[in-house]
Amino acid sequence: MKIAIVEDDINMRKSLSIALKEEGYDIVEFRDAVSALKKLDKSIDLIITDITMPKMDGIEFVKKLGGEYEVIMITGNASLERAIECIRLGVKDFLTKPFEIEDLIKAIESKRIFKEKTQNKKVNIEDKFIIKDKNSLKVLEIAKKVAEKNVNVLLLGQSGVGKEEFARFIHNNSGRKGNFVAINMSAIPENLIESELFGFKKGAFTDATGDKKGLFELAEGGTLFLDEIAEMPYNLQAKLLRVLQEKEYFPLGSTKAKKLDVRIISATNQNIEKLISETKFREDLYYRLSTIPIKIPSLKERKNDILPIAKFILQKAVKEYNLEKKEFSKEAENELLNYSWPGNVRELINVVQRAAILSEGKIIKPEDLFLIRS
Repeated sequence: MKIAIVEDDINMRKSLSIALKEEGYDIVEFRDAVSALKKLDKSIDLIITDITMPKMDGIEFVKKLGGEYEVIMITGNASLERAIECIRLGVKDFLTKPFEIEDLIKAIESKRIFKEKTQNKKVNIEDKFIIKDKNSLKVLEIAKKVAEKNVNVLLLGQSGVGKEEFARFIHNNSGRKGNFVAINMSAIPENLIESELFGFKKGAFTDATGDKKGLFELAEGGTLFLDEIAEMPYNLQAKLLRVLQEKEYFPLGSTKAKKLDVRIISATNQNIEKLISETKFREDLYYRLSTIPIKIPSLKERKNDILPIAKFILQKAVKEYNLEKKEFSKEAENELLNYSWPGNVRELINVVQRAAILSEGKIIKPEDLFLIRS
């Protein structure tokens, strides 16, 4: 794990560096935030910095980092206001001088474990594509063909069919070096969507106390997944269309355009053509987003996937929750196959995890599934 120590107090900087090197960490040192900003790169896993520093204090430094790095903040002058400001900026670890090196190591290790878990999730995302059914295989083949072509993709299908997993699959097979960034349009208040997408400059509005990178900038060189795109307010659809046409955008409060190198994958479970006829979705934006439309079949349309997915989820649940080895009875397998799955893969995951935890013994019976039939 590579850690950057940004600290103006040479004695503190050197003592931290020596102690952490003895623990096996790879350490780089900076005497102030200004020099750190010039040399930080993606090889850095974590930054340890002080609040009170010359040239640029730690809070302004964290604002400049824009959320790209995990940060542990240390200070000898910890006021409640400063602690709150750090938390608001996303700094979750805040140590007051003097502190024990063991406390710092615990904070570092918690971030290391979190990062490894996150990376493993990204690596294992394709595990969800346990595909046997011919209908699923057709869709996956289309996704593979599309992945390397830099065109916009619109994923269609019912809620819970795995649209985000297909989007990640396309990104992971695209060769694009940037991040996969996802946003659910239905989960963000209308008045915040524009700033979330485009970012903003300090002073753009009352609460804009610093610059903030938008999702377009965070996804630069990668993929931006716009889930529930049909929920995007009509007045903002025109702005998104312009960005896609011009390949540039303006952060709120900025007069300088940023160039755009982002692949857009969007998704919806709604009938967009109906929304267009009702003047709830722009037809020109629809055509811009749907260069390649891909319809993902519901789980009941790909019955041959049900048992392989269920068995995989069961194995993961047994391992994750430290359970004894379990398997489905023949009767339980028939229940799974004959159920309609209105919640699709998402519902199947919940059902299997619940059965794994609540069932007694090694065999999961039909009554352990708690399937709700209409």
